[in-house]
Amino acid sequence: MKKYLVLLLIGLILSLHSFSKDFENLHRALDIANNTIWKYTSYEEWKNNRTINPRPKYNIYTGETVGNSYNCYEYTNIIEMLMTAMKSLQKVKDIPGADPEYQKLFDHYEQLVWDASTINLDYYKGYAIVTSSTQSEVRWENIIGVHRQEKIDPQNHNVSGRLNVYDDQMWLIRCFLEIYSILEKEAVSLSGDALATNKERRKWYLDYSEYLTAYCLDGWDQSKKPNGEEWGGITWGPGYTSKHTCSNSPLISPLVWLSEIYSESPDKIDFLVRGDYNTNRVTSESMLKSDYYMMYAEKIYDFVNNTFLREDNVYGDMIGCKTTVPDSGPNKGLRTTISNGNLDRTAYSYNSGSTLSGVADLYRVSDDPEKKKKYYEDLVALADASFKFFTDSQIKDDYYSFPQNKTGKAEFDACLLRAWVEIYTNSIYDTSYYIDAFSKTLNFAYDNYYKDGFLPMDHLVGWKPNMIAEDNYDNRDDVRVSGLRTFSYSAQFSWISLADLFKHK
Repeated sequence: MKKYLVLLLIGLILSLHSFSKDFENLHRALDIANNTIWKYTSYEEWKNNRTINPRPKYNIYTGETVGNSYNCYEYTNIIEMLMTAMKSLQKVKDIPGADPEYQKLFDHYEQLVWDASTINLDYYKGYAIVTSSTQSEVRWENIIGVHRQEKIDPQNHNVSGRLNVYDDQMWLIRCFLEIYSILEKEAVSLSGDALATNKERRKWYLDYSEYLTAYCLDGWDQSKKPNGEEWGGITWGPGYTSKHTCSNSPLISPLVWLSEIYSESPDKIDFLVRGDYNTNRVTSESMLKSDYYMMYAEKIYDFVNNTFLREDNVYGDMIGCKTTVPDSGPNKGLRTTISNGNLDRTAYSYNSGSTLSGVADLYRVSDDPEKKKKYYEDLVALADASFKFFTDSQIKDDYYSFPQNKTGKAEFDACLLRAWVEIYTNSIYDTSYYIDAFSKTLNFAYDNYYKDGFLPMDHLVGWKPNMIAEDNYDNRDDVRVSGLRTFSYSAQFSWISLADLFKHK
């Protein structure tokens, strides 16, 4: 049955290749997804109980999965892959005269992402006891832990301290709100049971996104400097004192989207506010949800921009902080920052990409002329600088290589590509040259080195000629291929396809 389903999906995709050359990148995204998803996971498990539990690596010589289980950071990429495919499929299937097979593929992916987001994500959920700058030893339920548990038992799965990190929650929030938006568009054409199911799923995606957002914002540092200003910033996790670009920037866009969702709603939110310097006094305030979410989107961007931006207009990684939870005194029982450290200047495409997406969304919705001008200047500088910094034209004539060839972080590159596509398809700034350069390199690898759903890490050089099944050379992982990387390649093709659709209207 598993083989039949894979052949059926591949057959559907192959039958669509003649529909339009403009959809080639989408077809390639689906080729990779449908050729590999069942190589990393078990179709029988999914068919019988709807669980998707991919293994970390796949040996392309022996056909064996390697490793026991994903951690959440890796697992999120399967949701990202399915979500980006849905975004592109939705646009194609709704074109007048589109082949109905696109609708079937969309429906199949929608079910897969629902199962991946609900049933199997439960394996990562647990409770966390957290002391923040406004609350002491609060128990949060259904927080996403780093590691997968053996059975679903969130009530007894402790993910406190360093067992959970805020950026894992943030990337799920991003995906869930994107899926919410996709389903909201679908609802217009549905009725009866299909509409009821759509409504139920939208509610789940939105409710859980808001809950995880509340958890992340609880990590915002409200303790004060002697001059009364907030230290600001979200630590990597409740068990860490360092503050990272990756634990702040990925939340900016979701906060803007939540503000938009509630823009015409009277719904309010209650939140806690820490008192002035040297006090543990905390009061409760209330604000319209639309205003509250926008307030934090702007605060987080300002913190990131003021803290992590390098002089070459790309973003560094993190700062160390000196933080304490006093047993006595005026700050008793609450996390209190004493000082922020120096910037770790290491630049990753992940950090610049997530910040670029965030400032683009802030520009898109802002109606303040001064803010809008600054956001535009910031995003143009970052879009240009990120291409200049992260690309290399030395490996092969007329092609750019991207940093994953050195770092193995295809998902980092996908984050930067995504930002370029969002800016381009929202007609904010013409980043088509950067997208086309990325597409050219990725398609070169597909045209020359594609192997049963897999691409080599080095897109311009290809697979190592003398690889054997026992190899795992140079930490580049081209024999035991990472699912994290493979799913990211599929997502990259989907993002490029969205740019194609915009370009060709």
